[in-house]
Amino acid sequence: MRKTTNTTRAARALVPALALASAVALAGPAAADAPARTGTTVGAAVEQNRSELPAFAGHSYRLEVDNGVVFHNSYSADGTKLHWEATAGPMKGNSGDQDLAVKKVNDGVYHVNWVEESGMTVSHVMDLNSGNVSVYWTYVNESGDRVGELHTATLARIA
Repeated sequence: MRKTTNTTRAARALVPALALASAVALAGPAAADAPARTGTTVGAAVEQNRSELPAFAGHSYRLEVDNGVVFHNSYSADGTKLHWEATAGPMKGNSGDQDLAVKKVNDGVYHVNWVEESGMTVSHVMDLNSGNVSVYWTYVNESGDRVGELHTATLARIA
């Protein structure tokens, strides 16, 4: 049985706080006054946004992360699926297909999340207007501990 430390508990509590802070910062002051919603599942998050297609739907982007990884991300026409390929950096050659949970934060700004088969979780706050992306992912390291990494990236539409 793995021991849960206070640091681990604190990190688990910090992840939603970081995501919320990113979304509020990008959305502006009006978002801070909006009523909070709790208990939304990934499936429900996808469902609540189907009335309006995200601006990235049906397009492909080059995502360059600050750690040297470059992805080619292709989004389905309805914006609910992602096919990604790592084209440079230490992940080069890896790829995957993901179901997305998407929330529009503001015009051209989206909070995009998914869970990979490996258990890795990924969260992007994508600003299509500026081409900037805040990235947070978690994974289990070699020691069996869940760790998180916060990154910045640039996004350029290629198709």
